Amino acid sequence: MDRRPITVLDPHVANQIAAGEVIERPASVVKELVENALDAGARRIEVEIRGGGKEYIRVSDDGAGIPPDEVPLAFCRHATSKIVTAADLSAVSTLGFRGEALASIAAVAEVEMRTRTPEQLEGTLYEIAAGKPKGRSPVGAPPGTTVIVRRLFFNTPARYKFLRSDAAEKRHVADVVARLSLARPEVAFRLVADGREVLVAPGDGLLASAVAAIFGPQSAREMLAVQFEMNGLSVSGLVGKPALHYGNRDRMCVVLNGRFIHSPSVIRAIEKGYDTLLPPRRFPAAVIHLECDPAAVDVNVHPAKAEVRFRADDTVFRAVHRAVRRALLSANLVPGHSTLDDTPPRPHPSEKGVAPAPLPYPRAQSPGEGRTPASEPAGKSESAQGEWTVVRAAATGKTAVFREESAVRELAPSWGADGSFEAGRTGSGTRAAPGVGAGEESGGREILRRMEILGQLHRTFILGETPGGLWIVDQHVAHERVLYERILRDGGPHAVQRLLAPVSVTLPPARSGLAEQYRDKLEEMGFLLEPFGGTSYLVRGLPVALSSPDPSRIGQLLDEVLSACEAEGRWNPHRLAAAVACRSAIKAGQVLDRTRMAKLVAELSECENPFACPHGRPIIIEVGRADLERRFGRH
Repeated sequence: MDRRPITVLDPHVANQIAAGEVIERPASVVKELVENALDAGARRIEVEIRGGGKEYIRVSDDGAGIPPDEVPLAFCRHATSKIVTAADLSAVSTLGFRGEALASIAAVAEVEMRTRTPEQLEGTLYEIAAGKPKGRSPVGAPPGTTVIVRRLFFNTPARYKFLRSDAAEKRHVADVVARLSLARPEVAFRLVADGREVLVAPGDGLLASAVAAIFGPQSAREMLAVQFEMNGLSVSGLVGKPALHYGNRDRMCVVLNGRFIHSPSVIRAIEKGYDTLLPPRRFPAAVIHLECDPAAVDVNVHPAKAEVRFRADDTVFRAVHRAVRRALLSANLVPGHSTLDDTPPRPHPSEKGVAPAPLPYPRAQSPGEGRTPASEPAGKSESAQGEWTVVRAAATGKTAVFREESAVRELAPSWGADGSFEAGRTGSGTRAAPGVGAGEESGGREILRRMEILGQLHRTFILGETPGGLWIVDQHVAHERVLYERILRDGGPHAVQRLLAPVSVTLPPARSGLAEQYRDKLEEMGFLLEPFGGTSYLVRGLPVALSSPDPSRIGQLLDEVLSACEAEGRWNPHRLAAAVACRSAIKAGQVLDRTRMAKLVAELSECENPFACPHGRPIIIEVGRADLERRFGRH
């Protein structure tokens, strides 16, 4: 191969190379132009595209505009008003600062700019194509700037042929505008694609409004506020309840000092905050805003400014993780939970004169209070199968059904003279806690503590009466969560049950090496292993939580846990605790008496996370009172 001499590239070729670094597709053009508009102080931005943006892009704003004599300079490489010296790069506070965006766009497209500052009486029209100016002239224009980009990559066909379909490119543009509106909820955005309005964000300054415009009002109602500060880093935003999960990460957005960024470490921190709250391979909706000193972050590590480098990456990870975790575990995460209104339900036509008030927690009653008078005994009937006991309160016509194996609730609910709901006692003598209004307490743990146990459904679900309606608790996953947290909290020698006869297990060679490597860790969790030659071990002790262990399943349990450690490359006590809890928990189909149900619910209410099992399955669901009234035609 003949050697070529070193030469300086032609400016036209250099501009096209720079354009390749900054402008990848129509969405890149939209991002750069919108960021320029935001840096100009725009409060309203409109984006219009045709043909996915390949043929036409228009970005209009009401920002500061550009003086006439500076318009040509805006299209020169490395021309910017945002930095002057190299020292300014250490504390960049604007979205664009390289001074390459307009030059890169103009190098591969036909560009028209109309701009006017508020002080000018007339605007400026400037046209440039393939990096070559075509003319400048005065024009009538409102304050602000409008940039129109036509025929993107018309002079670089190799780049053009790598663009996707119009529909695919339109999705990329919509994603960019959506993320920019989430980053700047105080700015009104409007996106029009092929004459159809795709996105409208109100710009009222409320992040919830932007989320509602992009994810939908229903999703916005399922978001929780995040607010946390740590070591000069402020974390705020909205995160979705665990019931709001998706098959990809498209609904996760990270914003740093007003700039949306791609940060794998922050995304991992958000997902870690949902640990054991989501099913496997499901992802939450989250919009996280980070605010920190610009000098603590380097935004100059990527040509498109999409990635940044934090000075203290571990601090950012911990702060985001704690912020998300606190927001989730301090809220009521019961699926179907809804805020109650204070409007009394409409009485049924057969209940004229009855005006029930909103259901508060049952108030404490003195012995005998709230029962059906002797002159109006509660009716009692047996079903044909003889397995169910139906108790009906004659005063109200309300009916409850319980299995005969459990204590029958002495049901006599009625509306008291003061308009409060009076619930009867349980057969076991337990009472509901003194009542508070439904609007006074929204915490799931407090509702669990005060919940009136009604009975067991299909020997699998615990039914409880709450101010919001009916809570249904899966007894297996509830007990699994209780045991999981107990194992992690109470590990150590005192949590070991020694076996009278040791159990021999044989592990695959790879797992055997891991068993030896993590032997001390396993012992801390309650597994006492003794080498027995080759890949065999004697199990002399097991965690106390592992009730009635099946010797044939012990080897499977160890193999499952060690295979998880092998896949993750580290010791994972959570996986072991989850596996032990799953095998030891109460099973579906197991009959529980009233005392055992109440104890399980009480233990669940003390858990750090009473809403999801270690595998992400929900523990509680709610059938709302409003839904019950609607289905019975009361509304």
